[in-house]
Amino acid sequence: MKSQPTNTIDDTLLAVAERQAEGWRVLLVRRGDRPTILNAREFSANDQTGLAAWLDSQRCGDLRVILPAAATIVRTQSMPAAAPLQMLAALRLQAEGVFLGSVPMARIGLGILDGKSDTERQGVIMAWPETQVGVEVGAKLETITRYVPEPAAMLLLAANGHPAVAADSADGSIAIALQGTEGLVIRATRESPADAADGGAAWREGLRQALVETALNAGMEPSRIAAFLAQADSSSEESGTRVVMLDANVADLLGSKLTVQVAGAEDDASWWRSWAIPLAATLICCGNLSELARLRRREQRNAPTRIEQFAERYSSPSRALRVAVAAFVIAGIAPIAAAWLRGKVLEWKMPESAGKFEVSQKEIEQRIQLYSELSKRTLPMAKLLGDLACCTPDGVEIESIQLSATQGISVRGVAKAQGEKSAAEIVNSMARLMDSSGVFDKTHWRWNTPDGRGIFKFDLDSLITRPTMAADFPEDRDWAVKTLAQRKYNMVDDADSADSSHDAATHANAGTDAAKGDGAAAEGNTLASAADTSTKANGATSSRSNGGSTAGGSGDGGVPARGIGRRDPATAPGTDGGDKPATASSGVGAGGGPAATAMQNTAIPDEVTDDQLKTMTKETARALLADFAKAKRRPDLDADTRKRLDVDFNRILDRLKGMQ
Repeated sequence: MKSQPTNTIDDTLLAVAERQAEGWRVLLVRRGDRPTILNAREFSANDQTGLAAWLDSQRCGDLRVILPAAATIVRTQSMPAAAPLQMLAALRLQAEGVFLGSVPMARIGLGILDGKSDTERQGVIMAWPETQVGVEVGAKLETITRYVPEPAAMLLLAANGHPAVAADSADGSIAIALQGTEGLVIRATRESPADAADGGAAWREGLRQALVETALNAGMEPSRIAAFLAQADSSSEESGTRVVMLDANVADLLGSKLTVQVAGAEDDASWWRSWAIPLAATLICCGNLSELARLRRREQRNAPTRIEQFAERYSSPSRALRVAVAAFVIAGIAPIAAAWLRGKVLEWKMPESAGKFEVSQKEIEQRIQLYSELSKRTLPMAKLLGDLACCTPDGVEIESIQLSATQGISVRGVAKAQGEKSAAEIVNSMARLMDSSGVFDKTHWRWNTPDGRGIFKFDLDSLITRPTMAADFPEDRDWAVKTLAQRKYNMVDDADSADSSHDAATHANAGTDAAKGDGAAAEGNTLASAADTSTKANGATSSRSNGGSTAGGSGDGGVPARGIGRRDPATAPGTDGGDKPATASSGVGAGGGPAATAMQNTAIPDEVTDDQLKTMTKETARALLADFAKAKRRPDLDADTRKRLDVDFNRILDRLKGMQ
């Protein structure tokens, strides 16, 4: 398919249009020193599409529309004679000073007229305020349209002392031009269109008053006003709502400056008078006053970006308010509507799940309420005892502990001087540690008179403010990271301690209660191992020392305890070459106590064969694993026996894991 050729625009063509009540009147003009009228057409008022199509067929891309005087402001200025460009620049500055930016420069026309002398010229400023619509033109024609003020056309029609007047009672506009002694007087005024409703008498009276004012401004003597009005009335012609007063020789005036190729224009003088204003506007567009015929509805600029279009569109406060209200309504309703729709979809897909979901939700809510109430009435005893242990320094032996949700914690114990610190300083540091933990607050203590050894009993009370708070203890006081025995006696590298830790971990994985008990006995240095805790009827908990053990005391390994019962290696027997100081394999519970005797009498299991391992049941494996764990804790094992026990222990453990 061949592409249709596009019509190219002829830059020499110009169309001048005048909008009247009955329709559009358009002249097709070819520019030049002597403009040529090629055609004259009329279109109905609503046939802008036909007008655009005709212009496109004539390859005309420049349309000038006559702007009514009612939408125009006219100002005249006296200027010294100079170069035309200089006078236009000076007149543009005066226009900016007159309107102070209220009218864009695209809606202002400028012209330089002859003055009363060679040294003085007359400047004309014609403005089209943005509040005035003027003539409505479609979007398609607006891109090629510029506007010619009607008073500018009157400039060429005022001759021989006769006024040029164009008035329309439909919009009340009146354009008057009159040559006076001081120069050309131009007026653009407006009478109320309501005055034309009663037959036009009031409106005609307003037109006569405007003519009288114009004559007086032109310097006409009052005695000649009556004759002037009579002359103007004699030349008046009416066509619908329009009234035109022109000189009788207007056809000769226009014909001397134009070439008309329209049929019927040569012998018809009425055609010249009927088309006088569009013909005069044509001369303005093609002559020295062309600056008056270049008004635009909007300033020319590059195509705006999307952001600029958005800002221009919503810069109106009313439109921006409507958009904001709509956005607020959508933002508030959309989530609710989406949630409702989602619920309906779920009900449609799973009609029986709604009731089950509500029942489960009620159970969860009841559970939460139960746990919330329990958290208000009960205390985490094990955690609080652990926090108290981390706040207890060396030299303090706790005899009893009482915990109450309402009365706080009460501690009774004895304190002993350590090094350069006195017993009072040690208890005071314990109070500071408790307050700084965040769990306890307002700690105070009382003491009795110390004995000769510097040991005295004390009572310590504190409030429990945040029992469930995870206190941030430093590493040197956090017994969960490293026990006091491990810090003081370097038990982490001892083989027995390593075996004990390994046994506790493997027994926990296997789920044996016996292995768990051995692992707990191997840990040592806990606050609960030194106290016998009992729950009283009022909800308080009391702990008292049992035998020689204290809070933070020794475990099964025989490590010396903190507090008054701890044995000092420097003063222990054997320091000067005698007995060895107490170690993990000696001392209480290791040398002469019942626990040590029971450990040495533990039987060493025989070596387990592969056949026995294959036929072994889960209960048998667990019991045998506990026997191996106890046997490995004997302090008198040689290296070969210990190695054999380790190998058999691991074999039984692997067998037990395979049966899980």
